Amino acid sequence: MCSNKGGVHCKKDPQTASHSAKVAELLGKVVFLLVIIPFTVPLSANALMGGNGLMWTVWQSEPVKLVVCWEDPGAASSERREWVRLALKNSWERETRIIFTGWEQCQNEASPATPPHTLGPRRPGIADENIKIEILTSGGGQNPAHGSWGDYQQHGVRLNLQGDRANTEFLAIHEFGHALGLYHGEERGDWDISGCPQQTYAPSWPWWPVPTEMRWGAPDPDSIMAYCSNRPTSLSPGDVAGIQRAYGRHIPGSLLSLPGSLCLSAHAGAGNGSDAFGWACDEALDDQEWRWDITKKALYVQAPDDPTENRRCLDVDTNSYSDVQTWDCHYGSNQQWQFQKTMVRGYGGLCLTRPADGQGAVTIEECTGADEQLWRIEKSDIAAGRVARLRAESKNLCLTQEGPSGSNAVVKPCSPSNLYAPVKTKPTGKNQNTITLVHFPGKPVTGIRDFLLGDGGQIGIINFLSGTLCLDVRDVWDSQYLAGNGGPRPGQVVQFFQCYDNQLNQRWNFSGQLVSGGKCLALDGDAVDNGAGAIVTDCTNADQQKWDYYW
Repeated sequence: MCSNKGGVHCKKDPQTASHSAKVAELLGKVVFLLVIIPFTVPLSANALMGGNGLMWTVWQSEPVKLVVCWEDPGAASSERREWVRLALKNSWERETRIIFTGWEQCQNEASPATPPHTLGPRRPGIADENIKIEILTSGGGQNPAHGSWGDYQQHGVRLNLQGDRANTEFLAIHEFGHALGLYHGEERGDWDISGCPQQTYAPSWPWWPVPTEMRWGAPDPDSIMAYCSNRPTSLSPGDVAGIQRAYGRHIPGSLLSLPGSLCLSAHAGAGNGSDAFGWACDEALDDQEWRWDITKKALYVQAPDDPTENRRCLDVDTNSYSDVQTWDCHYGSNQQWQFQKTMVRGYGGLCLTRPADGQGAVTIEECTGADEQLWRIEKSDIAAGRVARLRAESKNLCLTQEGPSGSNAVVKPCSPSNLYAPVKTKPTGKNQNTITLVHFPGKPVTGIRDFLLGDGGQIGIINFLSGTLCLDVRDVWDSQYLAGNGGPRPGQVVQFFQCYDNQLNQRWNFSGQLVSGGKCLALDGDAVDNGAGAIVTDCTNADQQKWDYYW
């Protein structure tokens, strides 16, 4: 996205232009013009560097669910096999709408179904397990079943599990990247990284050489899919953005526990006192779609087939004061939740970071949990919908918008916002109603600090005069990004820019603790298996108390 250098306003990209709806919301006797951000999941299969015809088909109604099995589980200990499962949960599953499930011994291997071996996007097969792992005792890893072409291929992924945990995690994430349809970074036609040579292969399978390159962003030497990346055990910012572009971000309402990327779940149609629990993010029955009412500090699910549309609020059991359940919403203290020690994660999983020495422009950086990355998400002075204020956790500094589209996002002292009320007057002649902008007495004329949390992760301004602007990482247009250019990179400047539906650099989520009554929401036990119970407990820095929330 262009940077508005020299005061020259950026032009709209014709390929990404969209229309943002506006709606008037009644607040007392005045009307504020708010921005309603439509939710659009990018469904085209473009990734770090994938192959056309090898990506699994994405539907908006459910995630990509791939059944994994072990051909000979006895060839490695259960501990080492668990390293593989958890490595995938903390990488691909955390960042996108993919679930790896099963993890049992492969069935019917004496007469397995014939793999499709056809190019073209497809749903996971139902004739057999999707990804079959052969455990090796030497070498590294291989992927004969590349992408959807090799659905239920015997020995589809080969892994040597004899090394240490770090090596096992790298092999698992890397080889399952191939199973998702991704190639090595060095195989890109535009690869030109000093000290990291381009790689070519003899065509021994239909997917080598690459049928048609599907690139995301600029070449990334830090990618988990690049040999020159020194065998990382986590995804790079480029990997995160690429896999989200390929398979979509988690849907609005998803609340993921970090140890096992389980979604907080509850039965929206169940009676009072139904337990909340962790489950794979299957997006079923709206039981994992948590809406946040900032004004009442409530998290709730809602069954769409309920004719009364009753909210079911996340509730701390007043008998145990530790169990977490759902109950009819009464908005008492045991149904109130607040984000605490929260990072605002965005483009490529990088975090919104303010200057260490006080006021100034914000950037995106690697998420470390440093003081400069911790925010409190507060109800604004406006008692309306999902309008919030982002305040520094430890200082009286707030995220602030000043200036036109393309101006830097900054932090400044948390004085009142610049609020305008559009007021209708009576029609005159043939003209329609006239709109007059009235400034609130006593309010400053610069500095917007109240923001609308729009569906799909956008953070938009609500000031009428400034137009429709969203918090945006300064980078290239979406069309350029898919042609192999752009970030994300630590240090990129954050700005306010016109809102667009398909720009990943305008998508954000919260990552931190959820607190009720001074205690933190957590999943019981090791918090990595379906059915782990939801509880509240004394707040520590444990991963079981950290959550990713997508609004």
